[in-house]
Amino acid sequence: MKMMFVFAAVVAVFSACPAFAEPRNDTPHALACMKKYGFTYAQWRAYSVPAEKANPYRACRDAGGDQQNAREGKSGTCQRRAGFTQQQYEAGSTTPAQRRSWERCMGL
Repeated sequence: MKMMFVFAAVVAVFSACPAFAEPRNDTPHALACMKKYGFTYAQWRAYSVPAEKANPYRACRDAGGDQQNAREGKSGTCQRRAGFTQQQYEAGSTTPAQRRSWERCMGL
């Protein structure tokens, strides 16, 4: 009984630890990778994406530079070309033309 309690406590500590958390999945680059592999953010959050889509998505997402995509990686470069910042995207203040320009730059 004590071993079960210790095991449960260890699992709880490690599952709550932010060091083991995945990078953000709501950045423009991550959302573009989701679109590339054919699933939505809602499906990702519901854990309904099969491994054959999730694994290449993670590789795509992680190859995009830093998590905010503001200075490095292809997504940040495309954001600058399209004329918006990560903060503008997160605030929902990008125009449809800017989003289309970013998608063309990303190759979507």
